[in-house]
Amino acid sequence: MMHPAVRRVAGVLILLPLLTACARPPGGPTSESSETSAAKLNMQLGIAYMQQGNFDVALDKLSKALALDERLPEAHNAIALLYEGTGRPNLAEQHFQRAIALDANYTLAKLNYAQFLCTHGQPAAGEDRFLAIANNPPEGSAETASRAYTGAAVCALATDRRRADNYLRQALALKPNAGSALYQLANLYYADGDYLKARAFLQRYHAQAGYTPESLWLGISIENKLGGSPLQQEYTQILLSKFADSDAARRLKSK
Repeated sequence: MMHPAVRRVAGVLILLPLLTACARPPGGPTSESSETSAAKLNMQLGIAYMQQGNFDVALDKLSKALALDERLPEAHNAIALLYEGTGRPNLAEQHFQRAIALDANYTLAKLNYAQFLCTHGQPAAGEDRFLAIANNPPEGSAETASRAYTGAAVCALATDRRRADNYLRQALALKPNAGSALYQLANLYYADGDYLKARAFLQRYHAQAGYTPESLWLGISIENKLGGSPLQQEYTQILLSKFADSDAARRLKSK
């Protein structure tokens, strides 16, 4: 199973887009050295092993990639995620910063680093970085701006829930079906005790993104606060049948 810090439900840094973004075949229209080609191959293998949860082999492959070509920003971004997910934040930060220094237009690394700051004691700095991306997304990308607003909301939650709500609504204005924003709004309204709004946003999330153990647990919690309903039974059944090995299912069984 993938390390929870690498999986990260918030939705801003996803390893699958990371893999597809990096998976440029060696060679291509411009010539490159054999070392760079080998470095890219090791990088792609390292990312694949990360997704499988084989972190030791992933670290070996990514380290080889950087030894062959230290100027691969995608490899720095990938190894930063690996270091963060395995509890080495100092190394993670160094590699996030190096990725951005090598390519100032590398938006994925910027998003990843902003979330890193939010989850490692610097939420204000992370929020500022997310807003900088949201206000000037690459090629005017509404999807990127929506992700950045969602990330800014997660950073703001601890200090200003109203500001977080505003960011999430801006994310949805740009991309009405943004799953991560819908999920965060459901969480926010549940925490604020507005269970009907929480239910509505979670149902929209499920319609767009499907079920996860975390979303089902949230749904069960919401319906419990509303006095129980057929939805609570449905969520419980899905959680125990489709995600029986999840932490959420174990929590439910222990209640």
